[in-house]
Amino acid sequence: MKKQLLACILAASMMAGTLAGCGGSAQEPGTTAAQDKSRESAAADGQDKKNQKDGNGDITLTLWHIENDAKRLEVVKRCIERFEASHPNVKVEQVPMENDPYKTKLTTAMAAGEEPDIFISWGGGWLQSFVEEGKVLDIDQNVREISDIYHESALSLFEIDEKYWAVPFRAGAAPVYYNTKIYEELGLKVPETVDELEANCQVLKDNGIVPFALGNSSQWPGALTFIWLSLREGGSQTFLDAFNRTGNATFEDESFIKAGQRIQDWVKKGYYPEGANGINYDTGGSRMLFYSGQAAHIVQTNSFVANCKSEQPDFYENNLGLFNYPVIEGGKGKADEILGGGNGYSIAASCEHPQEAMELVKALTDQEYAQDMSDTAGILTGIKGVDIKDSKLQQMEDLLVNASYMQNFYDQFLPTELGNLHKQTTYDLFGLTTTPEQAAADMEAQAQKDLAK
Repeated sequence: MKKQLLACILAASMMAGTLAGCGGSAQEPGTTAAQDKSRESAAADGQDKKNQKDGNGDITLTLWHIENDAKRLEVVKRCIERFEASHPNVKVEQVPMENDPYKTKLTTAMAAGEEPDIFISWGGGWLQSFVEEGKVLDIDQNVREISDIYHESALSLFEIDEKYWAVPFRAGAAPVYYNTKIYEELGLKVPETVDELEANCQVLKDNGIVPFALGNSSQWPGALTFIWLSLREGGSQTFLDAFNRTGNATFEDESFIKAGQRIQDWVKKGYYPEGANGINYDTGGSRMLFYSGQAAHIVQTNSFVANCKSEQPDFYENNLGLFNYPVIEGGKGKADEILGGGNGYSIAASCEHPQEAMELVKALTDQEYAQDMSDTAGILTGIKGVDIKDSKLQQMEDLLVNASYMQNFYDQFLPTELGNLHKQTTYDLFGLTTTPEQAAADMEAQAQKDLAK
């Protein structure tokens, strides 16, 4: 198995230049040095033109986003072309970037007062920090005027202090993806409880198949499983009470500790590939384990649907299945409480042409855009009225529509330092270098600092 895993990871590294990364938790793949240089140049050029009028009186709006997958970028470009055709006095300078560098670049630009007119976020604490600094334009009234075209679970990701600060353009759950052919061959049924999932995992392991593909070198992929397990153990209110400092609720609640205990139990049982913390999801390592049939499941964001369809179309059509994360018998979590996330467009407070910027945001989040994104890239947007032709996408949409609560990813929802610590402690849980109790204590200590207000 070690040789198979090594061969798979090496193959994934060779393919890294052609693989697309994940969205929702919206992580993106690496780019070449030439692409990075080109994008940095474009960003600099776009910033120089920010909010300026040329000799013909044309307005230039700068747009920073992370839709750098070929198909998603194609949809964005078409949308911008439609907007510019209907707004001949406006020129849009769009700058696609890789996920993590984008976060750093935007934070730096905000601090220097050189932010773009329109930018994306994941909502939560990351966006809230910019709102509190006065860097984000209040578009609450504008959003409420068009709010009926968005699913509430998607729109709610960008609500801060009872105001909407962004408009959703991508949203979806992070389910369990599985290989339907492996299930058929071994006579397995889709589990409804975690006990049933564990029973399936043992059958898989007995047959030489890794139960879960995991590439956790960037820490966020493993965090998805921790959030799911804590959500199923404690229910949504437990997390919200710990976050809001309600009553005696803390991040040392037994639901968080039990989630860590189950993860470490699964690691010890061999439910994950050896050295999972050293495998890179963004460059395709864990995806290749899944596609090759060496692993039977992968827990990933909604963008995995588009990745699989693009990278392995035959597997997508014939092998890919998905199911909602099973409930834990005796746990407080409900089946219709789901983990998911999305992206939204906000407008900078410094934008000198807010009316035109809002018109562009509307175009980038309307039903025509949503239909094109669904048809072309296989991405859900959180926008109503889309004719979804793909059965797998429809399953994803059903999870979103029927959810009573959607838990945003912790590293997006929580303040930056606490969110980063969550990823680190989860990484350490998978690496067996901390205990569930210590991880919970570390989170609570940081929460007392970051959430005191």
